[in-house]
Amino acid sequence: MKLIHRCLDLLYPPKCVFCDALLQEDETYFCRSCGEKVPMAEGADLCRKGTYFDKCIAPLYYQGMVRDSFLDYKFHEKTWRAATYAAFLEPYVRKEFPVLDVVTWVPLSRRSQKDRGYDQSELVARELAKLLELPCERLLEKVRNTQQQSRLDLPEERRANVLGAYSLKKNISVKGQSILVVDDVITTGSTIDECCRVLVTAGAAEVHCAAVAQATGKERKSPKAL
Repeated sequence: MKLIHRCLDLLYPPKCVFCDALLQEDETYFCRSCGEKVPMAEGADLCRKGTYFDKCIAPLYYQGMVRDSFLDYKFHEKTWRAATYAAFLEPYVRKEFPVLDVVTWVPLSRRSQKDRGYDQSELVARELAKLLELPCERLLEKVRNTQQQSRLDLPEERRANVLGAYSLKKNISVKGQSILVVDDVITTGSTIDECCRVLVTAGAAEVHCAAVAQATGKERKSPKAL
């Protein structure tokens, strides 16, 4: 396995997800220069809580260089970053959620995925599941188009906007399972909470969440957060 990784590194040298600089042998995820400036969540701020999930681990703040990195990832086809985001997220997930059965993600609508060409949360979820040696399954689907959450200021508006927008896929059973729901960025948490509500209602034993980044308090209220 190490030999395979070495060969892949020669063909596709690992790059910093923030500045695209080639990483040195002693650098992981991002270069040393970016690592000194990246906005990290720590302590009690590392996790967010919701109505239908007990904890959402989100180690980066969605601001500055992190925001720029995600915008490139989502809108400029830098899909290689998904593997790095997942590798960065993995140790946090292992520590917080040692017992999991399956990994899934917050799905885009069919129209959005067709327009973009990929689902950014799905890519992170699949890479993360590989590292965790767990199955990654499409448990949810978006069944109703919604307004962009970023255009809604109030938390109650965001909750109302996504209510009933997701459903369990047909012929899927989640009864008794411990599920990890992955998203790229969590802002107010309304969208991922609605996805968790669907899974809990369908009989999931536990539903946990992970996002690569989280909005700060100011960004959660800003219409320009995402």
